[in-house]
Amino acid sequence: MKKRHMYTALALSLIAGRSGAQELHKCASDEMHAHYTKANPKVTEAENELNKSIEAFLAAKMPMAGIAARTTADGGHHDTDYYDIPVVVHVIHAYGAENVKDSNIYAMIASMNKFYNKQNDLSGIIAPFRPYIGNAKIRFHLATIDPDGRPTTGITRRLSYLTNGGDDQAKMDLWSPRNYYNIWIENKIGMTPAAGTTLAYSTFPSSAEAFPYTDGVITGYSYINDGNTMEHETGHFFNLMHTWATSGAGVGASCGDDLVDDTPPTKGHFSTCNLWDTACATNYYKLYPSISGTLDSLVNYPDTTNTQNVMDYSSCPHNMLSIGQVWRMRATLNSTIGGRNNLWDTANLRMTGALAPRPDLPPITDYISRVAASTAIAKFTFPGVPLFFANKSWRDTIVSSTWSYTNSANTPMVSQTSIAAYNTAFPVSFADPGWVTLTMAVTGNNSGTTTTAYNKAVFVADQEGINPLATPYVEEFDATGKRDKWPFFNYYNNEFRWEQANVGMYDNSCMMYRGYDSRTAPANFTGTPQGDYDDLFSTVYDLSAYTPGKCNLFFNYAGASRSALTTEINDSLYIDYSVNKTHSWVPLAAMGKAELCNRGAIATEFVPTSASDWATKSIAIPEAARKSYVVFRFRYKPGVNTTTLRSTGNNFYLDRVSVSPWAVEVNDVAMGNVAVRIQPNPAHGDAWVVVKDAFATTASVTVTDIAGRVVYRTTEALSGNGARIKIPTETIATPGVYLVQTISGSQVNTQKLVVQ
Repeated sequence: MKKRHMYTALALSLIAGRSGAQELHKCASDEMHAHYTKANPKVTEAENELNKSIEAFLAAKMPMAGIAARTTADGGHHDTDYYDIPVVVHVIHAYGAENVKDSNIYAMIASMNKFYNKQNDLSGIIAPFRPYIGNAKIRFHLATIDPDGRPTTGITRRLSYLTNGGDDQAKMDLWSPRNYYNIWIENKIGMTPAAGTTLAYSTFPSSAEAFPYTDGVITGYSYINDGNTMEHETGHFFNLMHTWATSGAGVGASCGDDLVDDTPPTKGHFSTCNLWDTACATNYYKLYPSISGTLDSLVNYPDTTNTQNVMDYSSCPHNMLSIGQVWRMRATLNSTIGGRNNLWDTANLRMTGALAPRPDLPPITDYISRVAASTAIAKFTFPGVPLFFANKSWRDTIVSSTWSYTNSANTPMVSQTSIAAYNTAFPVSFADPGWVTLTMAVTGNNSGTTTTAYNKAVFVADQEGINPLATPYVEEFDATGKRDKWPFFNYYNNEFRWEQANVGMYDNSCMMYRGYDSRTAPANFTGTPQGDYDDLFSTVYDLSAYTPGKCNLFFNYAGASRSALTTEINDSLYIDYSVNKTHSWVPLAAMGKAELCNRGAIATEFVPTSASDWATKSIAIPEAARKSYVVFRFRYKPGVNTTTLRSTGNNFYLDRVSVSPWAVEVNDVAMGNVAVRIQPNPAHGDAWVVVKDAFATTASVTVTDIAGRVVYRTTEALSGNGARIKIPTETIATPGVYLVQTISGSQVNTQKLVVQ
């Protein structure tokens, strides 16, 4: 391919949508840039503006031949100047190998500095390109001051399920991208095509203008120290393209260019090292205008591709930047687009502490507790059944750590560990039930000791269970019940969680799963609930006395979705059980879609306001669960719009949980224009008759026992076309079956009420 009579065109516009379907790739920067461009026209506008500024910068800085810098008197950067860049690295992890050590991050920064200062091994660069090796003179520094003015090592850590392919959604804890170069590390990039693996991707400066909350680089942890991936992605961050980018096709498909003169046209190379590839670069030269404007400065570039360039996908062991690429990056660093010009500003370097020595800060305590041989976090256990703890503290070399456990019975248990136990799980069991407070004291090698108390770190279940046949029990989640025996856990410490609510079916107490996302931009664009889960555990039951066919789990619930589209109602509630003090959980039932969201689509935050908002769920308990020791687990998994990854769920409420031998009764009866509901049914304590009638003004309720004796009678007004009529506990104190007759206008209805 020949390039003839081309003017000083190091800075032509990027080609919108330049990345075609790429079957094999290591980097998804092109794909993400195309996605951003399609999503917001501001990206194209910013791209055009950036290209104009690059062209103007290069016209002022470059000589006729476009190879070496000239000295200017305009106060701009010269070829001898350095650019210092503040960096923050965010580790998104689930306590796996992706939770890399600080030393790995220091090594990554050191490798980037070697590469961008021409200190890497370039001895293998083939002769035609040795004159064109560029020195970017860009130095990267982990910040020592965070956005709040506090000292930092420039590293943050966040526990999140999004480490497994969360990508843009995993870009949490963003520090201002106009002040810091943000790098995220996750377990793996989720954008993995069928025939290839994505290692990382970066935002281009123009994308950052429209989507600043995504600005930076995200990479799988396996590639931070491979000497290539972060150097490649940083090139994109400073506006370098893939060497074949303008082809509009994937790597190896057709000849393309990167709008840089001294990197000849190429198809690109995937995991090969063809050093003398002339397919696209035969007779490659360029003509430049002289000072007078005539075309008399010819540069005869190499007639082979720059396979060893860092912006190729080749497997060559030695990678380089070209001088033209260096000047393209310098032009970008002097542009306001994407805020790259502010990164190296003197005031910003002072504000971020980029040039200050790394502070000697005390360690940050952290740990994981889990079931043996399991990677999942576990905070619920049984008496005498151990959980396994591992020290995950960071921000210093840990010399020693002390663990102390105090449970609700005030029986302390202390276990001493040493550096040998770091990252190694050790078992701890608890004899007494209740909440356990864990206190960790972690000592660093030269920065003191950090002590942290983790309240409610573990919940230990009771030794024995409740027999509802002997002692009728309905959990209302109020102060008089056993709600302290129903622990719940927000494993990932995020906005979607179980919590106690001040509403209920008959009172002001129940459990709520907060599924409504109330966060505002830009926080609501990251941290999708997809993949999240939260657990609510029941108290211990003794169901051994129940007979087959007469053991049912009851509860009342109210739920909604923010979306009316069935395909977007993806929240789920899974109910499992465990017997005999084991961590083995067996599925019992699952709820989703319309059943879970019984109140339909509600755009605002859903709060039930009347008994009619509630529904009843009855689940037959199988023989395998009818043991003397059984616990139920309510696991809520929020769903999202699969395109936007935004939450489409709303709040879900759970109330009046019980176990009963009775099958579910008829709770909704339609009689003409009248609707009648008896709740709860079965009952233990007060019962209620809910009446709705669009025409009548009063309703009469008569309750008789099985012998036909009237035990209660009342007439009440229907206010607002409805009423909740109470049947007091003292009138139905004897367990058994009662008949409840409701008369509203000319309509008469009779239902059975079971009292336990």
